[in-house]
Amino acid sequence: MESRRDSLKKRRKLWPYFLGAAVLAAGGLGGAAYWAFVRNPVHSLATTHVSSHNARYTAYHFTHRVTFLLLGSSLETSKNDHDIKAKKARNRTDTMILVSINPATKQVGVLSIPRDSRVEIPRVGKTKIAEASFFGGVNESVSVVEKTFHIPVDYYAYLDLFQFPKIINDMGGLTVNIPQNEVYQPGGPLGIDLKKGVHHLNGQQVLEFVRFRNTAQGDIGRIQQQQQVLRDMAHQLLKPQEIPRWPALAHDLLQSLSATNLSAGQLLSLGLLVKSIPLSSVRFATIPGYATTHMDPYMHIKLSYWHWSRRLTPVLIQNVLLQKPLTAQQRHGVAFQVDSGTSSLAPAQKLASVLSRDGYTILGVGWANHHNHHRSVIINTTGDHYLGQQIAAMVGPNQQEFTAYHTTPWDFKIVVGSDYSSSKALS
Repeated sequence: MESRRDSLKKRRKLWPYFLGAAVLAAGGLGGAAYWAFVRNPVHSLATTHVSSHNARYTAYHFTHRVTFLLLGSSLETSKNDHDIKAKKARNRTDTMILVSINPATKQVGVLSIPRDSRVEIPRVGKTKIAEASFFGGVNESVSVVEKTFHIPVDYYAYLDLFQFPKIINDMGGLTVNIPQNEVYQPGGPLGIDLKKGVHHLNGQQVLEFVRFRNTAQGDIGRIQQQQQVLRDMAHQLLKPQEIPRWPALAHDLLQSLSATNLSAGQLLSLGLLVKSIPLSSVRFATIPGYATTHMDPYMHIKLSYWHWSRRLTPVLIQNVLLQKPLTAQQRHGVAFQVDSGTSSLAPAQKLASVLSRDGYTILGVGWANHHNHHRSVIINTTGDHYLGQQIAAMVGPNQQEFTAYHTTPWDFKIVVGSDYSSSKALS
């Protein structure tokens, strides 16, 4: 009799064929082409055109990577306070995520761009990056991202968020940890009413979760919720019992794309490639900055913008998108404040010397607000989760606070607790 483990292994091997069948149906891909994609899924993505395109961008080395720009439509409202659901409606971009994959090493970097980031849009002026699609469509969004961040965008996909609930429902819903009660105009056409805690949500509720902006961190909190949903979706879809759902999911995903330069075959290749990537190799970050107010060049009123950090963004691109060690200059650009949370200043001084030895800038070593910290505390304002993990590994047991809001002279603040061991930092 076949064991359960053997059965699960067989089911894992079958999932590419379910996905292939869905793409065949939705995109009309021929059988011979399908088998070519199954044998070598990377080949159709890492093309010579992609290589030559990447080589034109010399600020960073994206030569051996494939980079995608994922865009989500803004859910605007009409005069009667109802959503505009026209697929081709002139709209702003509500969600903007860069995903860069190294096909050889299976490393993935995910960098979220806040929709209010103040950038230069040709013929408009300095305004929100979300406006690029409103004035020039998806191609303008791609162009603005490339010119602003000096990153090649090889492929793009613009998702109609009104189709997002159907995709989640195809998955049988999604279990999400909601960090707080999230309520906005309950009972109205744009209403949101979600309760704090772990809940299994339907598609409409997940859409509400990724739309909610009234968090303590505003749009940055919403971006963190979007990244959380991406991780939750990946965890759920890679479970063997989810394999039968893939055909309908792939079909509806294709239908929800209002604009993309990926062919049906390339979408299949991407699915096959992503399936082979361990989630542990995916790094997440959000471009850091702070809120500011400026006169909008188009609406001629004062609007709130995200003043993104020109200094820290290259650190995130190097550490998260490229997954390469920081250069000496980038390390020197990351600033630390190290405080002692105990009765002695010596442990904080030792940690500061280790960080300085590794090339980071130390702004100061001082005393915390009280001296009874047992566990060290790390406050990370860089927007880079992975860099925070690297620093945490040097500190040892700690509590972490993470944000992309950057309003302090330091990028990291570490309060050294009594359980800190200098031998951990020196290892």
